[in-house]
Amino acid sequence: MRVLILKPSSLGDVVHGLRVVSQVKFQHPDATIDWVIKKQLQGIVEVSGLVGNFYLFERGEGLWNYLRLASHLRKKSYDYVLDLQGLLRSACLTKLTKGDKKLGRADGREFSTLFYDSIGERDRSIRIHAIDRMLPFLTSLGISEFDESLPLQFSGSSLNGKLKKLLLGKKNVLLFPESRRKEKVWPFFQDLAVMLSSDSKLRVVVAGEESRRNDFSECLDLRGKVPLNELPALIGHADLVVSNDSAPLHVASAMGRPSVSLFGPTDPVRYGPYPADSDDSVVLRAPSSKIEDLKINTVYRVVAEKLGQANA
Repeated sequence: MRVLILKPSSLGDVVHGLRVVSQVKFQHPDATIDWVIKKQLQGIVEVSGLVGNFYLFERGEGLWNYLRLASHLRKKSYDYVLDLQGLLRSACLTKLTKGDKKLGRADGREFSTLFYDSIGERDRSIRIHAIDRMLPFLTSLGISEFDESLPLQFSGSSLNGKLKKLLLGKKNVLLFPESRRKEKVWPFFQDLAVMLSSDSKLRVVVAGEESRRNDFSECLDLRGKVPLNELPALIGHADLVVSNDSAPLHVASAMGRPSVSLFGPTDPVRYGPYPADSDDSVVLRAPSSKIEDLKINTVYRVVAEKLGQANA
């Protein structure tokens, strides 16, 4: 089975797509999976252990580069071409690619549904998880069951020796205080870090995008220092991940790592850890939908309880 996936962005959505595609490889180990990925995000598919070849989608680089990508894709023929993005730019590439079956999201936007056979739920207002929206693609590939307990291994991800040594000897609490959207950023991560650092048995590690926001001098501050292809390995060394609604949370969920996730305006039913009833994850959402209304003492108590379970 030869499959091409079009899911250029965003990082969290790509991770969701990898979880679905992992079922294909699990049930068809000899399947060849290729992927169209946004430039700068290729590291996550490179280390997934699932993808054979990837093609870089350079958004905003002009029509010539877009057509050149289409030309590269047409050099191969696929049994299935799956547009998991559902936008005009990905749908046109789907149409131009050589494939026996070309399938795309029924809830696609920008008239994308004109270019492929639609799969899944059309109504975007229905509260279902982003992963559940993609599961009907598996049915079209002859896969009738989705194993929610199957973690992503990210077998190609590893940390450099120096960083590995820094993470030895204590329990590691890994904080991801950033998010692409300001309204999703919980403003009390620094306070939480100070409270956690008072426990000599814990090492508080901060990672994610480089930022001048907050002073994490009492922590191992790795913001901006861990490349994307090493991110899964870093998460794999964590005893607990605490994160806003952001891509690292979805990596942690995909790997089955214990997590406490903090939600404000976004709906965890749609975008939270998956599956929602996993014992590995705890979701805290501000009742007001304003993430700043999540109290520091509430978050600290839940984090401490989760660490107690990890230490048991």
